[in-house]
Amino acid sequence: MAKYADIIEIVAPDKALGGDRVDITVKIKNLYSSTIGIMVGGALEYGVTPWPGIEFPTSWANVPGWATQSFNGYFTMPDRDVKLHAYSYYYAADSYWYFDDEMTKVVNLAALTPKVSEFKILDFKKV
Repeated sequence: MAKYADIIEIVAPDKALGGDRVDITVKIKNLYSSTIGIMVGGALEYGVTPWPGIEFPTSWANVPGWATQSFNGYFTMPDRDVKLHAYSYYYAADSYWYFDDEMTKVVNLAALTPKVSEFKILDFKKV
């Protein structure tokens, strides 16, 4: 259970094609009554070591008390299902970042299906 930086949601698609960019949003709520620094991090679990990171162009913010901050990130979908791990951290008075919360979400590999327009309709005539 989070002390100060509670991850309340990971917004991500349920499935994606391998090689596609996958955009995600991690929503973190400040559980403290005053403004604190909150940072987000993330990693992808899918059978490789070390786990690749999730890119967050803006990874931290000063968040007012009881407010929720959305952090946008992205990754490239691997060729298999992936478990997203999102992490939250808070900045303390001693000038250190402390790990606070974790949430996971699975993004499944989507099957590539041809579009109907890609099929050629053949005209069969009786001979």
